[in-house]
Amino acid sequence: MATTSYDMSAKLQKPRVSRHGKQMHLNYECPHRLNITKVYPLQSPRGADIIISGYDDGLHILWRGGRPLSTASRTVTERVNDLSGTRTQHTEWNHPISIHKSPVTEDIPDKDKPRYEAEDEELDEDEPYPSFAQELKLSFGSPVLHLALPNIPQPSTTLQSRAQLPLLVKQRIVLAVACADASLRLITLPLTPPSASAKRNGRLGAQICDLSPSSSSSAMARDVALTWTNSSSLPAAEDQMDLDKPQQEASSANHEKLDLLVASSTSAHLETLTFYRIPIAFNDLTGGKIPNSVNPFHAVPLSSSSQCLRFSTAQYPSRQHSRLLIADVKGTLKIYDPLATKGRPSSRGTDASAEPGAWISAFNTAFQMPKGATSNYPGLAQRRKIVDVAWVSGAKAALVLLDRGEWGVWDIEAVTQKKMNTFAIQGFIGSADAAPSDLKNRSTQGLAPSTPNTRQQRQESLFGAPKPAAPATTSPRGGVCAVATAGSHGSLDDSVVLWYGSEAYHISSLASLWQRSLNSSGKDIGSLYGPGLSHIEGLDLSGEILNGITQFPTRSTALNLGALSQRDFAVTGEYRLVIIQSMRPQTPAKSLFTQATAGAGNGSSIFDQQLLDRGELDLGGMDRLLDGMGTRTNGFAPAVTKKRVGFAG
Repeated sequence: MATTSYDMSAKLQKPRVSRHGKQMHLNYECPHRLNITKVYPLQSPRGADIIISGYDDGLHILWRGGRPLSTASRTVTERVNDLSGTRTQHTEWNHPISIHKSPVTEDIPDKDKPRYEAEDEELDEDEPYPSFAQELKLSFGSPVLHLALPNIPQPSTTLQSRAQLPLLVKQRIVLAVACADASLRLITLPLTPPSASAKRNGRLGAQICDLSPSSSSSAMARDVALTWTNSSSLPAAEDQMDLDKPQQEASSANHEKLDLLVASSTSAHLETLTFYRIPIAFNDLTGGKIPNSVNPFHAVPLSSSSQCLRFSTAQYPSRQHSRLLIADVKGTLKIYDPLATKGRPSSRGTDASAEPGAWISAFNTAFQMPKGATSNYPGLAQRRKIVDVAWVSGAKAALVLLDRGEWGVWDIEAVTQKKMNTFAIQGFIGSADAAPSDLKNRSTQGLAPSTPNTRQQRQESLFGAPKPAAPATTSPRGGVCAVATAGSHGSLDDSVVLWYGSEAYHISSLASLWQRSLNSSGKDIGSLYGPGLSHIEGLDLSGEILNGITQFPTRSTALNLGALSQRDFAVTGEYRLVIIQSMRPQTPAKSLFTQATAGAGNGSSIFDQQLLDRGELDLGGMDRLLDGMGTRTNGFAPAVTKKRVGFAG
């Protein structure tokens, strides 16, 4: 987009709504350029989703859904404009609030605290999507380029039951931002949206910590990561870090003092990885206080420029909670722990003054020839570039996205020296023309089983319009967003979104996809059906570049459905925010299969109906639904004879 001037106080207008299958796309046009957008892993106390965007002057925070704010906290003029529909886009309370000129760090007075309506928002049948309860713009005077949120597990996962979360993280928004002016900040805000009067007065109850304010370096951060850790001495803390300790000991340790841990990478004269520890002073009312500024406590040089940083999703007190994934531009993925000691101490008498930090392991991508080059010049071969990376499987594996759309999973825990750089599972997204030759060969070596996923992909390739090949660029654009979910029998699973170029795909259950790939030899007893790699259809950014996709946290009613939980996504363009929302019926479904299975005593019928709604129901599930129709006394069809379709072994 060539537009450079816009109204700083403009609000998001009503979206352009389109429907694609079981999904609704809400297309919002933003008044400013979006650099990065993420959804906070926790909802507000009143059930609102929190969308945080970095734009070219600071942060833009949206509270979506939940219980709406009471109109009593607004002025009479604003309430009249709301009722008449004549609210202008130039109201004073929606102007960006400068962190340098406004008292944003002062506590919110009681008279300015938010008040809510008595009931939740009632959705209109013509517009069945939640509105934005509030929005807040913080002005830093510089574009926010990178944004890091803490890895807070969902309540349904075993990680949540074992993790020890700081009170500050439970009660407030905590994030780290890196700006174009080389500034790095840690910011906390209340989870509740501010009232209109609080925005007008500029008192938001925020806490801002400048990281390394005395640094004279003018290099921008390449990326930033955020987590939390123990405040005690490192060797003693390492001996006590264990997720397997009894629940009584874990509960007694809830009063431990915790610090926030931030990592950033810069490249002024030498690529450097810098770590900051931000102490949290206990405060019952605000959840904790952080200092105004902090200097780095540890730094380590890097041999090449880093591409992205990701702290482990295994939270404290796990031993792996401080491990950091570092993907560099040369195709190497390294794991570094800033709190680990160099070498396992043999006794408690080990020198505690030794500088912490140790490299854990490293993985390398395969070599490839540049486009247009022949194998006669092996010296031109380069390792495949890593576009993005994410922890999966409870921080026991790493999923990487490579250039040309290839993706794979490195099993960190089960890796051997001989298979150090071999993917445990891999695939490809994007256009077929850009696929590596070895992936094309592997895809044609055997007969693919006719599953609902493969049938849908084959139908798209036969009857769909041909997709133009993505132009070759020196810097491939793509990303990975992985969210830990509850798997079967209390195990961990992951919901993963992959995007490359202008294409996006969703893996609702990485564990199921991984298991089916391991059992593809024919000796398995597992099902070939189930959640696979599904294409996110209908992305319309009006010609803008795709900047990222993130996932909303699942509602409490869907937490126990695991891979069958319907996920909502937030898609970021340059000046556009698209929310992909699953169409949830407000009244009981009237479909034939739903009525036929409503009175069935089989609990699996619920999951069969979920699969049917998503278009992923297999032949066995169809048989069960038809059997349920035939066995009902007031059924809609006579009993049918079971037909089994199998594959030749």
